[in-house]
Amino acid sequence: MPELEKTQEAQDENTMHPDYRLWLTSMPSSTFPVPVLQSGIKLTNEPPRGLKANLKRTYTDIKPDEFEGSTKPKEYKKLLFALSYFHAAILERRKYGAIGWNIPYEWMTSDFQTSMRQVRMYLDEQELVPYQALNYMVAEANYGGRVTDDKDVRLIRAMLRRYFCPEVMNDNYRLSKLDIYYAPPEGPIEDTMKYIESLPLDEDPEVFGLHPNSNIVYEKKTVAQISDTILMMQPRVAGAAGAKTPDELAQDLCRDITARLPPSLDTEKAHPETFPVTDSGQPGSLGVFVAQEIERFNVLLKVMRHTLDQLDRAIQGTVVMSMELENMAVRFLDDKVPAQWENVGYPSLKPLKSWVPDLIKRVEFLTKWLLEGPPDTFWVPAFFFPQGFMTAALQSYARKSAIPIDALTFKSNITGVFAEEIKEPPENGVNIHGLYLQGARWDFKRSCVEDSEPKKGIVDFPVVWLEPVDVGENLEQGCYSCPLYKTSTRRGELSTTGHSTNFVLYLQLPTEAPADDWIRRGVALLCMTDD
Repeated sequence: MPELEKTQEAQDENTMHPDYRLWLTSMPSSTFPVPVLQSGIKLTNEPPRGLKANLKRTYTDIKPDEFEGSTKPKEYKKLLFALSYFHAAILERRKYGAIGWNIPYEWMTSDFQTSMRQVRMYLDEQELVPYQALNYMVAEANYGGRVTDDKDVRLIRAMLRRYFCPEVMNDNYRLSKLDIYYAPPEGPIEDTMKYIESLPLDEDPEVFGLHPNSNIVYEKKTVAQISDTILMMQPRVAGAAGAKTPDELAQDLCRDITARLPPSLDTEKAHPETFPVTDSGQPGSLGVFVAQEIERFNVLLKVMRHTLDQLDRAIQGTVVMSMELENMAVRFLDDKVPAQWENVGYPSLKPLKSWVPDLIKRVEFLTKWLLEGPPDTFWVPAFFFPQGFMTAALQSYARKSAIPIDALTFKSNITGVFAEEIKEPPENGVNIHGLYLQGARWDFKRSCVEDSEPKKGIVDFPVVWLEPVDVGENLEQGCYSCPLYKTSTRRGELSTTGHSTNFVLYLQLPTEAPADDWIRRGVALLCMTDD
């Protein structure tokens, strides 16, 4: 990039050929030289918005010889439309945020063109339609080559399986739960274009396999972006005579939070069962885990007290107002958690007014565990590192049963009751509570996953008994393997421990509908909400 900038600056227009032009293509890049951009004309080619516009553009770009001439014209044209629908659907799902894709991917027209040629080649060279091979090549090789999250890999497979299947050859087969979306009957490309023109401009989320409640996620995301933009433009002065200044507001908030902060946890006052020791002298796995959690919370509380005291003093003028403290005051006014706390805290998307009470509840839960011993059911969202709790609980059973931990896994038993109704711990395994289900609901009468009720995108989930079982046991039969995440962002990175920074584990939820339906719905369990 620097060499390109030097070359461009060294050009002399007097010695250049009058017809000379330099054409550059590039993905968006922060390192692209600004002088090169300023001296040229910039063109962007954005994918059209909406399923109808996307389908229209796709078929406009298809040449006549690419549409006609296949040895299996009906199968080819049906699968070509199914592929076009798939291409448009996966692009449009991105606007729904994490419930659409954990990570938004930039699929391109080249992915579609490559897949289109492969579909024709496989149909022309084989007697029967190789659905399995086509599903693999398109979903995992062509489009899946860009997918880096394993849950998104599972989703893109489930998406294509609905479109690349023998039933698509039937003119009555629908590509979504809405009757107006189907692969049109075999005919000239003009007939297909007429069908595309008849489609509505505004699509229901059902078109992409999502529940109508997904619009709530999309609208909240849009409002949050607008709110952040407005906050950036907001003046930092008192609104009227007699009103408190921003400094006074930040100072009041400082003192309010300081007064509400719970004391640090003292392990010297621990209950005898909180840190148990086995007969062989080894510390109990859950005891080791809770000791690590207590240490993390004590560090967070210490940092909070120190920064709150420093900001209070800085506003008074007794210490220097550093850049970090100034940013902290700005975050307070924007109802956001300061960066100093986020650096030593747990993952959370809550605003400050909700984050502080949530922190207090977490510390209270750990304090109760510390002083009264292990609870009957564990509030998993309270932990910094829920994955460590799962490992500790499994290791406790492994030591008790003398079975290697590698040979064990958890079976999810949904109790159908909430934490207040649990009176004793299970004989084996642990009870966990405090989870939220997004994209679906739990049917308490039929004990299975069901579609969400209108306007209820996230609902409370009952207590789950995690029962240790043999790793070879088939847990997915009649169940949907539902991922559990710490936050609604869902995306995460591998940490130094080998665990994701967001994904915790899969829980098996009984279902009467095919598991693919819930995968396309983006159904997941969350440890916390955003509000």
